[in-house]
Amino acid sequence: MTEIASKQQITKQVDKVIYSRVGTLSRVLKHDNVVTEQPLQINLYWNIEGHELETKVFAITMRTLGDDKFLILGLLFSEGIITNFSDIESISVDNSVEDGKGNSWQVQLVKGKVPILTSIERFQTTYSSCGLCGATSLKALELKNPPNLLKLTQNLQFNSELIYTLADKMRVQQKLFKLTGGVHGAALFDQQAELLAVFEDIGRHNAVDKLIGQRLFEQKLARTEQLLVMLVSGRVSFEIIQKTVMAGISILVAVGAPSDLAIKAAKRFELTLIGFSSSQSFNVYCGDWRITQN
Repeated sequence: MTEIASKQQITKQVDKVIYSRVGTLSRVLKHDNVVTEQPLQINLYWNIEGHELETKVFAITMRTLGDDKFLILGLLFSEGIITNFSDIESISVDNSVEDGKGNSWQVQLVKGKVPILTSIERFQTTYSSCGLCGATSLKALELKNPPNLLKLTQNLQFNSELIYTLADKMRVQQKLFKLTGGVHGAALFDQQAELLAVFEDIGRHNAVDKLIGQRLFEQKLARTEQLLVMLVSGRVSFEIIQKTVMAGISILVAVGAPSDLAIKAAKRFELTLIGFSSSQSFNVYCGDWRITQN
């Protein structure tokens, strides 16, 4: 992304407001930057041989404007609707909806690609704090045929000293957080802790979807022996584990706490799960064999 494009996107992602700063002895009017939040509707189209084009609303989710294509790709991939970018015939803003913000998108699958209807029927309106809540069982994730993380990284390990550096590396690239303080971040690192990508959004799940969607679009999702580390700025729920596992990422680091189901899922799918990560310490809940110490 060019610097000009980046500035244009930031302009869409931030709104300026006036607020009253109240103290014990004073009240002062001030200006502040707040992150934008808009609904994103995803309309899915597919075609069965000999039948007319079918369509359903796949999801409506609240998100921060920007990188919508990546968000949609990451969400469809994590939910098992697509396995590759080549499964999509077209993806674009729905120009029939004239809201001026591009809040409605349409995705047409390639001919013959039929989505799993149970996932479509699981559609519900969701909010930025919870993501697509619903199929939160280990069995549901097993049926999506996730990659074997044990096989992908059976001979690869990550130095514990590098984990202490991840949060600072991500924070330096979080332009939206610096302006508003109101977004989550998701960052991807290689085995040497080199930063590969950072995405921000008001929703934790959205930031992760954008990151995975970019990897899918650029055809860089791991399907061969490769150790990737993802850092998320908040807590870890089952849905975050699902997205991580489906993307073939073998180490998940969070600055917050994991849920009990998140830990169970991480153990079931051989994911290394780390929580409460700081510059001085972290907790390893499972998969500690991937973490080495000097």
